[in-house]
Amino acid sequence: MEQKEEQKKQGVGRSIVSAAVAVLLVLLCMVIDVRVGAGTLIGVLAGVFLRPMLKELFGDSPQQAQKENRFVDTAVLRENFSIPQNLPVPYAVLDVRGRVMMYNAPFAAVFPEIADADPVIDMLRKTSGAGEVQTVQVGERYFEAALDHCDVVSESGAVGVVLTLIMTDCTKTQQLEQQLKAQEIVVGMILLDNYDDVVDSIDENRLPILSALIDRKFNQLAMEADGVIKKLEKDRYIFLLSHKSLEAFKEKKFEPFNEIKEITIGDHLPVTLSMGIGLGAGSLEMAMQNAKAAMDLALGRGGDQVLIKDGEKYLFYGGKSGEIHKNARIRARVKADALMELMGDASDILVMGHKNADLDSLGACMGICAMAKSIGKKCNIVMDQISVGVQRLYEKMNESGKFGGLIVNGVDAMRMINEKTLVIIVDTHRESMVDSRQILMAAKKIVVFDHHRKSTDAIEQAVLSYHEPYASSTSELITEMIQHMDKKVKLHQIEADALLAGITVDTKNFCVKTGAMTFESAAFLRRNGADSIRVRLLFQNDMDAYKAKATAVRDAELFREHIAISVCPSDVENSTLTAAQAADDLMNVTGVKASFVCCKVDQTVYISARSFGEINVQRIMEKLGGGGHLTVSGAQLKDCTTEEAKERVRTAIVEYLEEEA
Repeated sequence: MEQKEEQKKQGVGRSIVSAAVAVLLVLLCMVIDVRVGAGTLIGVLAGVFLRPMLKELFGDSPQQAQKENRFVDTAVLRENFSIPQNLPVPYAVLDVRGRVMMYNAPFAAVFPEIADADPVIDMLRKTSGAGEVQTVQVGERYFEAALDHCDVVSESGAVGVVLTLIMTDCTKTQQLEQQLKAQEIVVGMILLDNYDDVVDSIDENRLPILSALIDRKFNQLAMEADGVIKKLEKDRYIFLLSHKSLEAFKEKKFEPFNEIKEITIGDHLPVTLSMGIGLGAGSLEMAMQNAKAAMDLALGRGGDQVLIKDGEKYLFYGGKSGEIHKNARIRARVKADALMELMGDASDILVMGHKNADLDSLGACMGICAMAKSIGKKCNIVMDQISVGVQRLYEKMNESGKFGGLIVNGVDAMRMINEKTLVIIVDTHRESMVDSRQILMAAKKIVVFDHHRKSTDAIEQAVLSYHEPYASSTSELITEMIQHMDKKVKLHQIEADALLAGITVDTKNFCVKTGAMTFESAAFLRRNGADSIRVRLLFQNDMDAYKAKATAVRDAELFREHIAISVCPSDVENSTLTAAQAADDLMNVTGVKASFVCCKVDQTVYISARSFGEINVQRIMEKLGGGGHLTVSGAQLKDCTTEEAKERVRTAIVEYLEEEA
């Protein structure tokens, strides 16, 4: 009744205002012209008498009027909506803005202060609001909560909308699930990855003592974790523990396992280990498969680290030291024999590097072509675009006249490929990085040669893989195999220069990641016609590029005191190469422990990262979708500005430093 009286008063007020306006309008028209005023008066009178008739004929239907008269007034809602107070579960009614209007006693018991319910309501409004059940935590209790819309109809027929919130306690269920999760068995595989080198460094009569000390330490760790460690071979162990114990090790970042390095029985190399841990969601078989995959990836990344595989997700711990260097002469000979057998069975060979090829990629390709030529097999290099980094070498190949038609694009290569074509991938092991993914998908037999630390998106279908992260470059791996082939490979002068250039560019003039095999490979290439002066000329920059590099070094900013971040101008022809050189030069600045230089080409920002090993730039770049090595790495960011790229680099650095803290 009060609502109808209010509506009646509002109607009278509108009528008075309308009459006053009509009188003023008639008087104004009379002043202007008597005839106009008379016509206006007749029109007003006609409107007054005809209005009820027109309203009856063309007015809104009761249904439309009711639809327009939707209400959200809280007082009206309270009058027309009541809640069952005897419900044994928390229940509340909210307005459309999410404010609590009515609630029962169990709801008040959960939220003594109604404002405490706001975080739960906000979460439910964002994630559902359509009756979808969500699990929420309130203090130490868990509830399954659902928020849904509800129409309310008043006595007058007006319709309003409210939100209903209902919650059911599921604390016991959640606690049981957490308990089962904590008791889930996790499988770990442990490998002493430098065991053979350690054995060679100590007296034979001390080996049993070292082995006993290592076993004792492992057993102590297993006992503390309420787990089991069993020795499978001289350097391999299997580790069974609960998920709860694994979380404890994760909080300590697996530091207890670093105590293995401290075991000493005289002068010998410190023992390092790699561990792969697999979670199987209740399946021991799946956990074992994940542990094996994690171990393979840990070894592919250089060893001395712990990897956890949970479904498709990987977690990395350690990896602070460099790759474990190995004497690979025997492995190189075995791989060379296997490669020659595959080449012999193939009708033809296609060799392919990564996108935006560098001298290591093209040099390795030319080394493979030389091996194929030695057994009379046709071999072509697949390269869609000649990048600036290999432009000078490509020109030298054309000038010689001996390499015509050697390089083909992806379209021509697709016409050449058949069932017996052997496709060889060099200087990358990632599907997303190959020069032509169509060739990779069409190939029946694939071989991979790479030296980068292994990533999670590795090419899995290879029939032969020579993946050694200890090596300085892929050109070094190929040179090792050439040396150990049964059939002598005669290298052309340009082929030898290309392989030496590949080693030189990845070792930064033999300063980074060099081992005995690196210098032996360089000496072999020198004996086969390579010349360091000609190789040096392949690295020359023009004046614009040199100025761009100087600008990047000059404008570098220090982040966290010891990390240099800069942007290389992109208005030079070889900006990505210039950015990499600027990152190298920044490492010559006193106090700089890592450098990151960005440059934008088209819609992609390329990032070059360098360090001396104290900061693992590979792990930082992996957070941005890139990868590489402990000291040399990079990434590519699509559709962003250089400032956005710098901010993402800073964020990745902060995350890495927090993980290492």
